[in-house]
Amino acid sequence: MTLVAPYVDHSVPPANVTIFSNLGPTATNNYNAAAGGYYVCGTSCAALLTDQWIAVQFFNKVADHATQIQAAIGYDSGTKKVNLAIYTDNAGVVGTLLAQASTNRLPNTGTCCQLAQVNIPSTALTAATNYWVVATPDDVSAADFEGVWQASNQANIGGNVTNGGWFTFSGLVPAFAVKGTNP
Repeated sequence: MTLVAPYVDHSVPPANVTIFSNLGPTATNNYNAAAGGYYVCGTSCAALLTDQWIAVQFFNKVADHATQIQAAIGYDSGTKKVNLAIYTDNAGVVGTLLAQASTNRLPNTGTCCQLAQVNIPSTALTAATNYWVVATPDDVSAADFEGVWQASNQANIGGNVTNGGWFTFSGLVPAFAVKGTNP
């Protein structure tokens, strides 16, 4: 019996091309669960009693279409629901919302290596352009959400937003990936 490899149409772009990632180095060591991270909190979360969004900037090298966001967001307490989104860059800070989706499938904070993951509508990303991945609480249906965006094992640049405004991470950059297709 002869085995024949299945036909692959190479004119169709493959799904789940990694557009950006600071996860790893392996799937069983996607992020540093022991190092901590930054709170993502709703308006009434137990840790901060205030809204806190976290955003991390990434550079898109080639023209892509983002279809999925993965983030190392662990659940602490409250209603289990977080939003993940892609925003434009506006001179080094978060700009306009491009796509967003929510998930309630979150691992517990301090455990590795499951990821919060959302599928977003196919979103065109321009080559040689900065974008932001943003994690926000769902203040309508999960105002008490408290989670932690856990740290990457790799060094990258990012920023975060709180009631005090934007600042640059000095360490513990949140771990995430953006996946999609190449046009």
